[in-house]
Amino acid sequence: MKVKLIFALIVLALSACGPARIKKLPVPRENVLRSFRLMAEGDQLLVEGKDHLALLKYSEAAFFNPYYEVIFNKLAIAYSRLQQFQQGEKAVRRSIGLNPDYPFAYNTRGIIYLAYQENKRAIRSFKKAINLRPREANFYLNLGHTYLRVDDYKRGLSAYQTALELDPEILNKADVIDLPPESPRGPDPERLYQTARIFAELEYKEACLNYLGRALSAGFSDKRRLMDDTVFQKFHQDSEFLRLM
Repeated sequence: MKVKLIFALIVLALSACGPARIKKLPVPRENVLRSFRLMAEGDQLLVEGKDHLALLKYSEAAFFNPYYEVIFNKLAIAYSRLQQFQQGEKAVRRSIGLNPDYPFAYNTRGIIYLAYQENKRAIRSFKKAINLRPREANFYLNLGHTYLRVDDYKRGLSAYQTALELDPEILNKADVIDLPPESPRGPDPERLYQTARIFAELEYKEACLNYLGRALSAGFSDKRRLMDDTVFQKFHQDSEFLRLM
């Protein structure tokens, strides 16, 4: 365990490099293969929710293969899962330095910006990821979520629609409900209501009713407006919708 912690410290030092292009140096084949095995083990641990152990695996992989952008992006994801966003930002910066055309690193950087409430920078990062890989549904989903945070519901809806066109099951795969577009001041009833409208338009009932319930709990009280809103009419006979009312 002590050795693994040393690996983590070495990786953190490497990750402190700036965003300038990093020159890649040759890595022995046996080290590359070992890093791939460690990275795969880290992936499995992340799926199992063992984020700390995954972080150690990715750190060890980066020690053996310090010039592979994919490892550092995964390292950034693990740090982010552990709410260690400063370290995550350093790791993703190195990933981009190693390969400025690696789209998933920009997506990860956007997620880190969201944690900092830096929504405009997050939008730029997600757009960069999309420019590099325009058919990745998850990038559009993250972009749509960020637009909701800045009350740009038209662009948010458009981004979600594109995500669904690319992957009709993306909303079921993503943990949308656990990504409330709230401000640092706390839940905004109008924002939650508008978010519910978007999911109603997308015909994603579960998320729609979740946000609608939260809007009501946060103080949204104009039920006449809600019932007159044509986007919710499809739910007027739905028992779960009626219970909210």
